[in-house]
Amino acid sequence: MKEFRAFRVRSENNKIIGRVEKLNIDALSQGDVVIKTAYSSVNYKDALAGTGTLKLIHKFPRVIGINVSGNVVSSSDKRFKDGDAVLVTGYEFGIGHDGGFSEYCRVPADWVVPLPDKM
Repeated sequence: MKEFRAFRVRSENNKIIGRVEKLNIDALSQGDVVIKTAYSSVNYKDALAGTGTLKLIHKFPRVIGINVSGNVVSSSDKRFKDGDAVLVTGYEFGIGHDGGFSEYCRVPADWVVPLPDKM
């Protein structure tokens, strides 16, 4: 898979610094399903994590973004196939696991929710 952009936060000199970086899929947290991001929103928890206001993130660097919707581009789980419209929110997404502020994300299949056809 080609390089893609992601907003990642790092801890540098006891400060939380965020920037857009170029990554490849191997740089992301492990998972069964790779999603091409269509949408991700900025949530209050993202602001807290991205500014270091609360110490929510304990392992750096981290792609933040606590939700995402998009389409499956690969899956090792039989429940999902290429092109499926899905969403992810909750669990450790964007806090303990790389999140949705990325052109692609990789997550455990149990976190993935299929979107209804007309949604």
